[in-house]
Amino acid sequence: MKFIKWLHRWLGVLVAFFVLFFALSGIVLNHRNFFSTIDVSRNILPGNYRFGNWNLAAVRSATTIGTDSVLIYGNIGIWLTDSSFIRFSPLNSGLKRGIDNRKTMSIVQMPSGRVFAGTMSGLYEWEDNVWKKKMLPVDENRITDIVAHGDSLLVLTRSQLLLAMDEPGALVFEILPLPYPAGFTHETSLFKALWALHSGDIFGLPGRLIVDLMGLVMIFLSCTGIVWFLAPDVIKRLQNRNKLKKKTAKLNRFSRKWHLHIGIWAVAFLMVITITGMFLRPPLLITIMGSRIPSFTFTTLYNVNPWHDKLRGVEFDRFTNSFIFSTSDGFFHAEPTLTDSMKRLRPQPPVSVMGINVFEQPQDGMFIIGSFSGIYRWVPARNFVQNLITGLEMQPGRRGASAFGSLPVAGYINTNSGKEFIFDYNMGAFSRNTEHRFPAMPKHVKEQSPLPIWNTALEIHTGRIYSVIFGRFQPWFIPVMGFLIFLVLITGLFRWFRDQSRRRRYKKDCKTAKNS
Repeated sequence: MKFIKWLHRWLGVLVAFFVLFFALSGIVLNHRNFFSTIDVSRNILPGNYRFGNWNLAAVRSATTIGTDSVLIYGNIGIWLTDSSFIRFSPLNSGLKRGIDNRKTMSIVQMPSGRVFAGTMSGLYEWEDNVWKKKMLPVDENRITDIVAHGDSLLVLTRSQLLLAMDEPGALVFEILPLPYPAGFTHETSLFKALWALHSGDIFGLPGRLIVDLMGLVMIFLSCTGIVWFLAPDVIKRLQNRNKLKKKTAKLNRFSRKWHLHIGIWAVAFLMVITITGMFLRPPLLITIMGSRIPSFTFTTLYNVNPWHDKLRGVEFDRFTNSFIFSTSDGFFHAEPTLTDSMKRLRPQPPVSVMGINVFEQPQDGMFIIGSFSGIYRWVPARNFVQNLITGLEMQPGRRGASAFGSLPVAGYINTNSGKEFIFDYNMGAFSRNTEHRFPAMPKHVKEQSPLPIWNTALEIHTGRIYSVIFGRFQPWFIPVMGFLIFLVLITGLFRWFRDQSRRRRYKKDCKTAKNS
């Protein structure tokens, strides 16, 4: 028990700093929309969070809208440039304030010349030199993809496919119900289930608020634990300062009492949050990839819409005359009428659990697929998947690849002049043709592209921000820190049971002595 006491005290002090930031960042992550207008200057962050060579997912893609006018977009919002990517002017007027709201997933120009942008904050049309938001018949604003299909505009959210005809006047959208996938069962990935449990989203807003409360409890336990740790030594040093000594002793008694009372009631919740969090980052994430569990009724994991929160991209394959959808469960194709069940395509290129970043159709029947698992050329009709960098064909029957490959692709541009540029999340822009170089990132683009506070919180919560301290051992930060926090919780539980046992014995001895 002495060792357990020592372990709880010293480990508690060791992890308290990190726990404070885990809790605060977790609360921000749980309420993205609420904090979406707040940005953080990259100048106050470590150097690896500053732009250089269009890295850090600065660019997702680009759309040509005129002879020498190109809209380049991504985490930097929307910028107007020329075909040589030399001059850059911000084109964010009308978009909701906050760089997170200006993150753009797709831009298309209709045959009529109308230009639409799908962003994190909704669908916008460029009218009268300003972006004007379009009303959609769904609750969610987050757009994952938009596609021009003839005279129709297809808009994809994370749960629904919407259609509007490109006619003069206001767009009128209708929801196109997507058919169930063949062999559908109400299942979900173990990763998504653990994420929902960790954030509390498994029970919607009430669940997230409970986890927020647990975050505040963690902050309270860390602060009272530090007071309890330091107070005895402070009191000893205040021998001749009775007033301050009494206040410190009072604070210590308060900290000890409520540290025990609140800790014992919250310990089970905190253990669940700690354990689930350990499996949401590599290397432990690798152990649960591909695992699926039933979607439990009465939770957000169960939804009558089989594609709820799963849709990531859509293209119309002109070669096979069918739709191809990118989802969190893989690629599916559907008939143009969207009446028959959607069927999984095999083989298909690997896509990171972090999601697809590139879904382009440079020619009929051929697609370029990019994610943090790499970039691939894919011809579904020929069952052909080729690594775009190495030129090697992925063998049939072979499983995809690690969700975190050596080339984390964040964007891709194929210009009208035939120049191809790939945007690596870490290295930035490069081309397979060594003669083609993407121009340097202008200073004013960097200065006008801060980091959203939500992403800052994500970097803190996942431990990536500590890479400047832990270097190549940073990937082990989450499992190691999670294990240490679990040890603090379990040793605290043992100490509580021991104190309760001692109290019961003391009361029993007092009662025995009184009766005798």
